[in-house]
Amino acid sequence: MADKTCFAASLSSLTPLAGWLENRMAGLPVAQAWRFSLDLAACEVATNIIRHALHEDDSRSFSVEFTATAGEVCLRFTDCGDAMPDGLIAAARAADFDDMSPLMESGRGLKLILLCVDVFDYVREADCNLTTLVKRVNAQE
Repeated sequence: MADKTCFAASLSSLTPLAGWLENRMAGLPVAQAWRFSLDLAACEVATNIIRHALHEDDSRSFSVEFTATAGEVCLRFTDCGDAMPDGLIAAARAADFDDMSPLMESGRGLKLILLCVDVFDYVREADCNLTTLVKRVNAQE
């Protein structure tokens, strides 16, 4: 079952996004750490969309779709802002998180997303950005 909603391109949308996501995850048979990981990844994606794609213009918005099956949860973010520069996700995949300075103002978010979910995919389609996160539900979680 899919559930979709929209949020304004404002950092103040992060709290309502977290609440919306928490409500969708409520019935899932997963540990709190699993929930925290997905929430962290979702908020990092939303922050990137708000800041870099939509430039904190609260007259613009992005959508999030939540889909859960017995084996995984999928979040799909859609925005029609600026494209993500080529190579950022590949660079994050190659980066060693332990070597990143905790004082870095930016650059850790993509690596955090990669560490929190099983699939992190980004495509540019018809002048819009589609970012997909998938987190698998394991029996031991």
